[in-house]
Amino acid sequence: MFGRLERNRWLTLLATALVLAWLFPVYWMYVSGFKTSAEIMRAPPTLWPEAPTLDAFRYVLERENLARALGNSLVIAGGATALALLLGTAAAHALARVHAGWAAATVLAMLLVQVLPPALLATPFFIIFRQMEIINTHAAAILANATRLLPFVVIILRPVFALIPKELEEAARVDGCTRLGAFRRVTLPVARGPVLVAAALSFILAWGDFAYGVALIQSAERQPATVILYGFVGGEFADWQNVMAFSALFVTPIVLPFLLLQRQIVRGLTAGAIK
Repeated sequence: MFGRLERNRWLTLLATALVLAWLFPVYWMYVSGFKTSAEIMRAPPTLWPEAPTLDAFRYVLERENLARALGNSLVIAGGATALALLLGTAAAHALARVHAGWAAATVLAMLLVQVLPPALLATPFFIIFRQMEIINTHAAAILANATRLLPFVVIILRPVFALIPKELEEAARVDGCTRLGAFRRVTLPVARGPVLVAAALSFILAWGDFAYGVALIQSAERQPATVILYGFVGGEFADWQNVMAFSALFVTPIVLPFLLLQRQIVRGLTAGAIK
């Protein structure tokens, strides 16, 4: 018994050390935003700002128009997530109910698409969207990101829908629901946990997109925050104080909702295993 308790204690200490090591860059980002440029470059570094200042945060809020950049990121990420969920849930449900060989081939093709980096697809998208005359608009970035999120949503939700008995949908259709109505009123509520997980993870992927934002949108007024952040780093100089302040304000809108929804997200991630 003592050996088991001792082993659990060491595993707990190891897990705590790994979590602290993973969180340290996040802590360093927030703390560095309150430092001066000279203190950031000091050796040895300081773990806490000697004279905390809000100059960097004021600069990025006033001079770099952070609110507009975050608004652009919200429009792009929200639009891409909504479009991917709308099409992805329907596609995942259809592939879960079909047992033909082409369904498995379709899922395999989606997995292969996930391997392709966005930078590789940016040029073809640019040519297509230029013909559609939507270059330099949020619509271009939304459509490009949605094509990346759609396979992700399908891959996550297809096994979940496969675990839901189709008899539930058949019973709803007997009661007068259409096929679409049974899917919307019966299947989706049962799978709401995994759908929430797919939505949250998809939003994060689109929120952090850089390749499509810089390739498809040239106007600074419409560019997402990731592209604006890139402007702080030059070939010979990096404004690390403003980079850290901008990054902290960019990450916070994502971190807070996840802290509030962490139980629902974990429950959704384990829903398939429990069922």
